[in-house]
Amino acid sequence: MPGPSVYVETSVWGSLAPRQPRDRKQFVQRLLRLLDGVYGTCVISETVIEEIDLAPFTHRGIIKRAVEESLAIVLATTDEIEALARAYISAKVLPPRRLSDALHVASATCFGLDFLVSWNHRHLTRPTKKLQFETVNRFHRYLKTPTICNPAEMCDELGR
Repeated sequence: MPGPSVYVETSVWGSLAPRQPRDRKQFVQRLLRLLDGVYGTCVISETVIEEIDLAPFTHRGIIKRAVEESLAIVLATTDEIEALARAYISAKVLPPRRLSDALHVASATCFGLDFLVSWNHRHLTRPTKKLQFETVNRFHRYLKTPTICNPAEMCDELGR
């Protein structure tokens, strides 16, 4: 049985840039090694690629190289994903300026992924936010909400 599908949100990739905290970088590197297609599958969306393209030039190359080496599956952003993301904003789960965060959760939800990994505690990984995303998802007939956690928790979950 293959491992879980894991959506790796942009803040995780950003931890690989220079001058990021060493412990975060180590967790991310470990996570990416674990997402080898056997123990888990690395998934991103077009939104992640677009956000990486906005990174400073000196960081962009390092991050893009890591994405390429991860062999991440890249999901297209569909009308269904955009509609669910706007539903999170309409329900005030996230403010309008956090549309990209809403797109991350909507992508992982619409594609039925098992986990969404992020360092974004304020807008994604807090327990209250998780419940709010789940409530909106159920209202829109998405019965499965990905488990949202940080890279350290995901490494523990993968158990290696």
